[in-house]
Amino acid sequence: MSEEKKPSIIFRLFKLLIWIWLIWWIIVYNKFSNFENIVLTDKTKSVTIQKWETFRSLDSKFLWEDWNKLIDKTYLKAYLKINPPSYELQAWEYKIAKDTKISNLYSQLEKPIEAKEENITFLEWWNIFDMDEYLTNKEMIEEWAFIKYARVWFEWLRVKYPFLEKALTLEWFLYPDTYTVNMNKFNPEYLSIKMLDNFETKIYEPLLMKESKEEIVNIINLASIVEKEERNKEERPNVAAILKKRLNNDWMIGADITVCYPHDLTSEECKLVVTEYIAEVNDYNTRTKKGLPKTPIGNPHSSAVDAVVNSPETKYWFYLHNTSTGKIYYAITNAEHEYNKANYMR
Repeated sequence: MSEEKKPSIIFRLFKLLIWIWLIWWIIVYNKFSNFENIVLTDKTKSVTIQKWETFRSLDSKFLWEDWNKLIDKTYLKAYLKINPPSYELQAWEYKIAKDTKISNLYSQLEKPIEAKEENITFLEWWNIFDMDEYLTNKEMIEEWAFIKYARVWFEWLRVKYPFLEKALTLEWFLYPDTYTVNMNKFNPEYLSIKMLDNFETKIYEPLLMKESKEEIVNIINLASIVEKEERNKEERPNVAAILKKRLNNDWMIGADITVCYPHDLTSEECKLVVTEYIAEVNDYNTRTKKGLPKTPIGNPHSSAVDAVVNSPETKYWFYLHNTSTGKIYYAITNAEHEYNKANYMR
């Protein structure tokens, strides 16, 4: 009897395995049949395709939370083999519509977003408040978005840019210049990286690479004052020399331009109210405190940094500008300075 039962048991096990195999394939087939109808995104968004990416690697950009990643790749590989795209994937930016499915994803990856470029210009004496206002007026950001990013930024940037080691904000290193930006991918981080790259090329590498990280901040601090105090690049070395001489001799710098910074004012707003803050005691007002301001008050141009790094020796202690012509007058003694104030400061 035992010998007669053995074939029956084996046969039953075989039938069970067949049924398990059939059920498994029915499940797989059912999922695969619905594969192309899975919704990948519930909102319109842009996706950047890198040059090393292929159709088969797109699961890294569209991971479906209810599926195991390995199954995603398996189904994607099978789907692409049955439905191969008729074009080559190009590295660019693409717009993916809301409720996109696998069945229409590849048609959207055939036509990249046309690059919309625009030139934006940041003037040399501007501060972060000027920049944010400029970008807001051009409707490129929401108000204060650029300021917030500069002051609460990602730590990984310190690794990419060694000059940021002692920085409290990106603002000091956002190089003033004209930039061509891609409006399709524009955001504060995208712009900041372009500006930091520019700072690295035009200031850090030629002028600051040999300086300590602490001294870099001090140089930028003084340069941010020199740039706002003297817009004539030819005179900036002389102004830098005078301010350095005052610092080294324990004088107050006495630069009016530093008094507005703690009040979050643009350059134009500062002009209207600077006299209101001239006697205020705070960490930035160099008319009421010795030494440099607590931090730089702007993001200087290379000419201002060069003026500080390579300033000449000077016999002068004072300078002032004719408010009508902008011409600068120097003085050795306080008496000479008072004479210049009486005769030229108008």
